Amino acid sequence: MKKDFEIENEKLYTIREAAEICGTSRATLLRMEESGFDAPRYVDEKSGYRYYDVVNIHRIKLYQMLQLMGLTNSEIHSYFDNKLEPSDFLALLNERLAIAKRCVEEFETRLIERGSIRYEDVDLPDITCYIFETPMSNPKNQIEYNYRKIQEIYNQGFKPAAAIPMFSVSPGVNKIYERRSNTNQGMTIAVAIDPCHIPDPPKVISFHARKAFSLIYKGNDDDIMQNGADMLLEEMEQRGLKPMGPCYGICVLGPFFGTRVDPDDYVFRWAIPIE
Repeated sequence: MKKDFEIENEKLYTIREAAEICGTSRATLLRMEESGFDAPRYVDEKSGYRYYDVVNIHRIKLYQMLQLMGLTNSEIHSYFDNKLEPSDFLALLNERLAIAKRCVEEFETRLIERGSIRYEDVDLPDITCYIFETPMSNPKNQIEYNYRKIQEIYNQGFKPAAAIPMFSVSPGVNKIYERRSNTNQGMTIAVAIDPCHIPDPPKVISFHARKAFSLIYKGNDDDIMQNGADMLLEEMEQRGLKPMGPCYGICVLGPFFGTRVDPDDYVFRWAIPIE
């Protein structure tokens, strides 16, 4: 990439110096060049020595930052080659940001005091899911049932997505401010899958990004499964918030996401879309 300006006595950096500034290796810079990403500012035809300028270095640092956000090499190249619309690239960044936020949230919950309840606004992401019905029983049996079903899903060739690995959906919970949670009727479980790896024929449903109001709770697994949705709707009623979609039940920290989780240290989020 040529600059449209010249600087008198401009400093150029050897490949070793550029690699040191960028915190990477000479081999990595050579691979970037081979892939067509970033050619050095100047290559000495006789010696083959490569020289880099400030623009090269900043492109390399941006490349590294996008890698840290989880973008693939192909996605990064599409950005630099102007093959992606800005809105599409922003959607990619927001998707990776949602995954990072979920990871942070999971580890933050380990520091929450047992028995604590927190209400907050959240953004539910766009997500594609394989869904199945599950009978409502005690938490241990339900977890074992869900675990077997998830194995079946992956055995069919579906690939997991990371933003929200699995959650329950309770559509009937939103008959506004009537008796809400019928926990004996079972529920729908949604397993997040990669939309790029959906076998044919697909048995999937898409949930669109929505603003939501949520309750996050750390405590006994049975208590939160039985009472969490009602607690959330009662708080929404007091605040004058109107449900606008199905209730999501998201296990933030439990058997699927941590090891040796005490039954009294489950962390669960109920979230309901709002206007």
